[in-house]
Amino acid sequence: MVRHLEAGDELVLKEKKTGKHRRITLNKAVIASIQALLKSRDYDDGDHLFLGQRGCLTVSSVNRLVKTWCAEINLKGNYGSHSLRKTFGFHQRTTYGVGIAELMCTFNHSSQKQTLNYLCIQDEEIRNIYMNEL
Repeated sequence: MVRHLEAGDELVLKEKKTGKHRRITLNKAVIASIQALLKSRDYDDGDHLFLGQRGCLTVSSVNRLVKTWCAEINLKGNYGSHSLRKTFGFHQRTTYGVGIAELMCTFNHSSQKQTLNYLCIQDEEIRNIYMNEL
């Protein structure tokens, strides 16, 4: 199913929590990673790409993996699978200048305020406004 995807192609996923559909556009890095994974072992077209010890990966199994990786490198803090999503959003906003409205749609949030609170950047941006000099 993913074997012939190219950069720019989209996947449509249905979120379990909200039941909403999400369109995800795949970039070159994702396609290269998928192709490398497909070469790493034999996959049939219907197989799940990512498997845990008990079958298909779940949010809780990814959460455990992130916590294990952080512990292995002695990273202090409480990180989990949700940290990956928030970090993605934070860097889209601060590094690439993606607008709050676009991130709101990406995260399926119902308001821009919810997205600002989610990314924990509102206070920082307000402080920076006051630091601007003419």
